[in-house]
Amino acid sequence: MRRKKIVKKGFRLCLMVCGHSGTGKSTFVNTLCDGEVYPGDDDSELQATMDICTKSVDLSEPDGTTITLSVVDTPGFGNSIDNSKCCLKIIEYLKNQFDEILAEESRVKRNPRFVDNRVHVAIYFISATGHGLRELDVELMTCLSSLVNVIPVISKADTLTPNELEHNKALIMRDIRDYNIPIYYFPCEPEDEEAVEECIVLRELVPFAIVGSNALAREEGEYVRVREYPWGTVKVEDTDHSDFVALRSVLFGSHLQELRDITHEVLYEKYRTEKLSQEPASNYDEISPTLQPTGNNVYTKTQQLRDKGKTMGMERRVRELLLREANLTQGEQREQLRGVLPRGMENSTHRNSRDPSGNSNNGDSRGGRGKIVGDGSPDERQIRPGEYPDGDNERTKVSEVVN
Repeated sequence: MRRKKIVKKGFRLCLMVCGHSGTGKSTFVNTLCDGEVYPGDDDSELQATMDICTKSVDLSEPDGTTITLSVVDTPGFGNSIDNSKCCLKIIEYLKNQFDEILAEESRVKRNPRFVDNRVHVAIYFISATGHGLRELDVELMTCLSSLVNVIPVISKADTLTPNELEHNKALIMRDIRDYNIPIYYFPCEPEDEEAVEECIVLRELVPFAIVGSNALAREEGEYVRVREYPWGTVKVEDTDHSDFVALRSVLFGSHLQELRDITHEVLYEKYRTEKLSQEPASNYDEISPTLQPTGNNVYTKTQQLRDKGKTMGMERRVRELLLREANLTQGEQREQLRGVLPRGMENSTHRNSRDPSGNSNNGDSRGGRGKIVGDGSPDERQIRPGEYPDGDNERTKVSEVVN
């Protein structure tokens, strides 16, 4: 019952084709879909700048399963002298698809008609030059591998002899290992012996040797895709001529669900964790405006108002203490001083420094603001003008509040 429901609902696969112009990307898509998705031969027209184009095709498998295939093409890639912007443009597109999913997950009420446009697999076309990977290939494949499953293929494999094909495959795999490029290398669980054998066979085919064609020929009552040469005919679906059948089986059959699961559970989750773990103050503004939830903005503004209120309250307290200190008159200072002095010394503090006999009392010539002279005991001390008794020092209070 569940199988029928899945077959009726169908699957959705988003496929990206990357590579230099003239490597047969459009022809491969037409061959994969067994139709004319890209009419004509677009490889002859070289574009000065790279664009990203998407097309959607509904495919019906022999078992009745419907596969909605979204194709993301990159025409014009590698045609410029400086191709660094091409890489950034592709990476930005892949991240935008993840951002849209993250924004949709953050909504209180999700859109039931939302379409998941995350790219599940990228077919990277490599030109067989006899020198392995180029610098641009290494850079882009390394960047892509963190956001999408990358499967490398050798385009136009029918132009190579069997020895040349084996030599180019060995050079490409050597560069992939040396540069540590994490391509999709068909992981499998060791408990499943049948899956292990299948994965071993597929690993030996990487990078896949691909042949595509827009021409049809009738053989044994059926139309097949072929390439005509003066020396013979190359059948696209002949396993002796190319690995196209194995690659199509991986995409539409054995590894279709696994590619989708790795994209969602591994690649997207890693991107989501890194995105949400960034500092809100420094990196939150880098997220797409549609991704910023309204609740976070309200919380940020509320927190700012609270901090501002605390600061204003502190400043008001400091001003009050400073004003209180300034308003203390000389009389108030005397009253505070009189309250802490021992009885019998109050008169000596406020009377004239000279006694009735006219002799000096070892005090200052000024009146009540002179030195206070004790009786020679160890507790004798001097209180200078402007100094407050211990416990009532307003300057100490101000400094404590400020600190």
